[in-house]
This record gives sequence, structure tokens and C-alpha cells, in this order.
Amino acid sequence: MIMQQPTADSTDMSWALNRLCEEPGVLNALLFTSDGLVMAHSHGLDRDDADRTAATLAGLNSLQRDLGGFCRTQGEQCTPGPLRFMVSDLKTVTLLLFVATERTGVGVSVRGESAGHEVSVAIQATLKMINGLRPVLGARERGDTT
Repeated sequence: MIMQQPTADSTDMSWALNRLCEEPGVLNALLFTSDGLVMAHSHGLDRDDADRTAATLAGLNSLQRDLGGFCRTQGEQCTPGPLRFMVSDLKTVTLLLFVATERTGVGVSVRGESAGHEVSVAIQATLKMINGLRPVLGARERGDTT
């Protein structure tokens, strides 16, 4: 019997997102594909909101690729590279968008301003979570034949 490596498509990762929501100020967390589909979401987020948010975050990730020309000086040939994470400072909540792999991302909403301590803690906790999930998320990419 051949054992298949767990992949993001076959592994429920809600537990990791729920654990992230235990961090101070973290409201919701969402794992999504680059084409805007929900892979997993924290328990506090209903499915309809998760679907809309996944599509929106995937769109934001796509839009940043068009900013390459804005992020270099005249005559410079290099591009700024792929997005690692983005911070959106709203009035009472900070939205964090992370690229986990080429085809997956994580969205996190955190209570408070982007300069606050809770946002710093959430960024570090999310990066740690992504690093822990990377083998499973990477397996999804290796097994993807499209």
C-alpha cells in the first residue's frame, strides 16, 4: 500500500486557523487559494463571509502584481518580487494578507490599529503557522498537474 503525502486539499487545517484566533485581538483567519476559493476558515467566520473574503483577498494579491512598475526606479530592470504580506489599516481593525505559497494565501483580521502590539503578535503568529503548514501546502503544489 502506497502512503500518500497529506496535501492541503485532503487535510482540514481549520484547527490551525482556530488556534491563531486564540492570539490576543485576532478576530478571524482564512486559508484560500490564489483563485479565490476557501480551503479552511476559523470557526468565527461563516461560510458566506469566508467565500466573499477569499475572492477579495485573492483579487488583492493579484492586483499587487500590477504594481511592479511603481515599485522600481526609472531604468531599473528588476521587479519587487512576489507579495509576502500586506497590511490594511482600517478604522478599528487591521487586515493582514499573507502569501503562504504560490497558490495559497492567509487572511487575518485583528482588532486595532496596524501599529498596535496585537497586530505585531498576529503577524509573528501567522508567519509561524504558515511555516508549520508549508509541507502540506507545498504538497498541494507538487501534486497539482494543471
